[in-house]
Amino acid sequence: MRLESLFPLAACLALTLSTASISQACHCGATAYSPICSADVSCYPQIRYKTCYRTVVEERPRWVWRRCYKTVMKDVRYTVCRPVYETIYKECRYTVCKPVWEEYDRVVKYTVCRPVYKTVMKECRYTVCKPVWEEYQVPCKYYTSRPVYKHHERLVCYTRYKRVEEVRYRTCYRTVCRPYTVMRPCYKTVYETRYQPYTVPGPCYRKLECIPGSCYRDPRTGAICRKSPAYRWVVCQSPPRTCYRPICVPKTVCTMVPCVRYKVEYVPYQVAYKVCRLIPYTVTRKVPYTTCHVVTEEHVKMVTCRRCKLVRHEVCKQVPVTVCQWVREERSHVVKCRRCKLVREVVCQKVPVRICRMVQEQVCKKVPVTVCEMQRYCVMERVCRRVKVCVPVCECKKPSRFDRLRSRFAY
Repeated sequence: MRLESLFPLAACLALTLSTASISQACHCGATAYSPICSADVSCYPQIRYKTCYRTVVEERPRWVWRRCYKTVMKDVRYTVCRPVYETIYKECRYTVCKPVWEEYDRVVKYTVCRPVYKTVMKECRYTVCKPVWEEYQVPCKYYTSRPVYKHHERLVCYTRYKRVEEVRYRTCYRTVCRPYTVMRPCYKTVYETRYQPYTVPGPCYRKLECIPGSCYRDPRTGAICRKSPAYRWVVCQSPPRTCYRPICVPKTVCTMVPCVRYKVEYVPYQVAYKVCRLIPYTVTRKVPYTTCHVVTEEHVKMVTCRRCKLVRHEVCKQVPVTVCQWVREERSHVVKCRRCKLVREVVCQKVPVRICRMVQEQVCKKVPVTVCEMQRYCVMERVCRRVKVCVPVCECKKPSRFDRLRSRFAY
């Protein structure tokens, strides 16, 4: 409630109090006990309702069409020419020379040398060596070896070994696996929410635009006239606003995970073992031995030998000898011969020939095609509109003179 509407209410309250004090003084306080009297005298504010206009912002859904592109596989039919190969036989004529053989007789004359053998006695003289053997004595020397043995003694030193045992220690190593912790990176994909901005076009509203006045000259009268300003309603659009929508974005997060590994260590320890050692010492003794000496002796003996002597003498002997004489002789015989004649002949041969002819056929192929479709989605937009509102207004009404007199003389 406004402050201006409170001032009449305060004035009515002050007037009521003053009237109540006057009535109390006139009737010696009797009017103070009457509630009806106070209600009639007091001035209550009168409430009336005033129509006002208030701007209200409402969110209204608005359907908007947007283009949505998608790839569709479309069947495209086209004609191709496919080669088809065929084999046909073609006649090929050519001339060949065919050999024809014929036989005929031919007389061949030749000369032959015939051998004629004849035996003739011929003297043959030759020298013969006859062997003659004779014996004779030859002295032959030979040697023999006789062994002669002698006995001796000598000092021989040789080494003997004494066995001694002693305890020794050696260092051995045993394998120990000791665990230790290593931080190993572990990668995993986490989806986090991000807000992607997008632009929403502003709402349309009507605006009263003023067209300023101007001066112009009337073409008929030539007087200068003034055009008064005019007003018109213009549809305007508010500036676009930026909205945000949540999207899930994958994100790779690296986490260090403890991993237990084992390290191989070699721990030394002492192991006792016995060593057997041989200590050498020298021993001397007498060893008998026998030596052998070979003595050579010479001997002579008589050996009977034979020798051969060749004695030459001449021998005459009749030897039959066969003599050959060649006598010429003419002979003839018939020989069968063959001769060849070439006869021309036309030959027809079928030769395979490969021909190609093109055959048309329909081929269907899927081709990716981008198709644009209008997709409908809802956008919430804010719209300003004026709404009628009834506002209560308090007004204090001053009581009339008749009401005041009626309130005085009521009792």
